Amino acid sequence: MNTAVPLPPLQGLFEGDAETSNAYARLLPLEDQAVLPVRILGQMLIQAPSLKGRTYVARSINCCATNQAILKLGESQLGQFIQYFEQLRTPSSTPLFWSIDELQVDPTASLIRDNYRCMLSGFVDNDAFVSLPALQAEVIATKGNVSITECHHILTEYTGCPQSKCGSRSHNWTIGCLFGTPIEDRPAGPGSHDLRNILTLEKGFQACFERFMIWLEPTAESDNQYTLMRQAESICRQLPSLFTFTSTSPDLPLPDPQYLAIHAACARIIKLAGAAHFITKFVDEADEIEALEKRGPPGELVRNLRILLANISTRPVPTRD
Repeated sequence: MNTAVPLPPLQGLFEGDAETSNAYARLLPLEDQAVLPVRILGQMLIQAPSLKGRTYVARSINCCATNQAILKLGESQLGQFIQYFEQLRTPSSTPLFWSIDELQVDPTASLIRDNYRCMLSGFVDNDAFVSLPALQAEVIATKGNVSITECHHILTEYTGCPQSKCGSRSHNWTIGCLFGTPIEDRPAGPGSHDLRNILTLEKGFQACFERFMIWLEPTAESDNQYTLMRQAESICRQLPSLFTFTSTSPDLPLPDPQYLAIHAACARIIKLAGAAHFITKFVDEADEIEALEKRGPPGELVRNLRILLANISTRPVPTRD
């Protein structure tokens, strides 16, 4: 499904922000030359989660001395998204979860905070259901749903940006690095594993969330209240459209709106730039090339795939009529 839209004209955008307006104006004449990289940059300016993040992107564009440098910057930012999706298929050798001592957090803290439920669907965690008689009785009495849930990091440690140190280990924040430093006030200790960066999600919904198929937008009507957004109406139809997150304890903080805002910005960029299909195709073909190369010397098929993979980055992305 094609969700791409052309970059809108500058008029009415970024009023009072000359730096961003100048950066955006430099992009518009280049859109026909390299559709996807330029749309990625343009949408990064439009969808930036904060003024600071938008300024960071604008300065990166304005620092480019030539149009060719701007196109290379767009390709680099597209590469960040590609690397993120590649890592979803081939997880890093670095453990996603730290030891209990390093975390300084009860390993069941997020489940306790979220009342042993997926924060989106309300499905009860299977392990908790099996081990907690009171929860079993409640689910049976209410005819609730039970499923496998996971502790999901809103910002993951997969990255293509320079590493920064968090405690004794290196940490990377792919999504945040697109807009400069991820969070100005990063949680102390192993930041990506802080409860403010964690959602309890049913496994299927977790996969959709980490692939930016769904995301959360604040309603501005109440703290911790969000509207569920989708790349397409058919995605996760069974989920409600409005959520108000609550914690079972004031000592167990809810997801930080800043983290969710960065995730939402990336989801909007992918949707409006029309990047999802391209990234999926790119990663699929890269995987196929790698698998074939492991069987022996590159053959004709491998050479053909390499040509296709090289061409895909310059292939025009169709626009919506």
